[in-house]
Amino acid sequence: MAGPSEHWEQVQVVKALSRAKIIFCAVPNGGFRIRREAAMLKAEGVQQGVPDLLIFSAPPASPDRCGVALEMKRRDGKPSDVRRKQREWLSTLEGLGWEPIVGWGAMDALEQLRKLGYDL
Repeated sequence: MAGPSEHWEQVQVVKALSRAKIIFCAVPNGGFRIRREAAMLKAEGVQQGVPDLLIFSAPPASPDRCGVALEMKRRDGKPSDVRRKQREWLSTLEGLGWEPIVGWGAMDALEQLRKLGYDL
């Protein structure tokens, strides 16, 4: 039996970030889109592989970083689940001063964020 969905895991992280009043946003890249809607979003600048959550508050333990780029995965996922475009975005953002992390479920993501000094 599969564990919770990536959606459920991300919602748990969003609830914790919201309770802590941390400035962030979700990037709605996933999901099925009809062709016309997908074309409109692409024309507006939506890009494949952008991390699921962007946290704009600098990590307290690394105040020199711009923020955190968090790619969410199911807790029972595997490294190959991080697709090439996602890895490229995480690497690019790291080069621009962001702290990139992959959260393997909500508990792992929140643990990594706490290690970065966020009070969650």
